[in-house]
Amino acid sequence: MPRPKQNGQEDRQSGRLPWGWLRMYALVLEFLAYLAVLGYAGWWLDERRGWQPWGLLTGLLLGTGMGIYRMMREAKRLGL
Repeated sequence: MPRPKQNGQEDRQSGRLPWGWLRMYALVLEFLAYLAVLGYAGWWLDERRGWQPWGLLTGLLLGTGMGIYRMMREAKRLGL
């Protein structure tokens, strides 16, 4: 009698990544995008308005907050 396969075992044997891993990689890239875009926007405001370093710090904090919020929503959706 064949043994039932555990979650993800079939994907490891065939050499493919499970879909959950791809979702997590996409979420990490999204987090980094929030940091990069809002950090750049803060730096740009620093250069234009002379707010140094407050624009950059605010942009990075907003990017971090949005990334964490997005991760929490995704974890809640997955039931983690």
